[in-house]
Amino acid sequence: MKHRSWIAFAGFTWFFVGVSLLYKGLHLITTAAFQTDSLCYQLKEVCGSAQQAATFFIVVGLIVGFFKGRFVLSKTVKRVVTRIASLPLPIRFKDAYSRSYWLLIGAMMALGMMFRFLPISIDLRGTIDIAIGSALINGAMLYFRSAKAIYGTDSPAQSP
Repeated sequence: MKHRSWIAFAGFTWFFVGVSLLYKGLHLITTAAFQTDSLCYQLKEVCGSAQQAATFFIVVGLIVGFFKGRFVLSKTVKRVVTRIASLPLPIRFKDAYSRSYWLLIGAMMALGMMFRFLPISIDLRGTIDIAIGSALINGAMLYFRSAKAIYGTDSPAQSP
């Protein structure tokens, strides 16, 4: 595949994982809003209702995810895009992404699996999933912008 295709592939991967985490987080928080042992239920006096507390957790997750995507994951995106753009054509799967990129993906998956076994409340887990999911979606958009920016650099007519 060409440079643009590998960059877009990384974007689609981050996008689909982000959407699934965002969906999972929203489901966890909406479930927590109706459970009497959740933080949402305990904060209903402060927020007005358990549903409004759930909305608060969703907003916090989205804000944290936005900033994580913009300021933390953007560095990873730039590093991966620079690496892919520097590779000679054709780019093979094993050459497209560095070992550190795969370690990052593995560490994030392990962290996600670890949350299942830690005694974390369902609404806090949902907030974390929303934050990570929205950060990944934000990072995916950066991949898509980068793929669009190098549109045409893969064509032989524009090569020096």
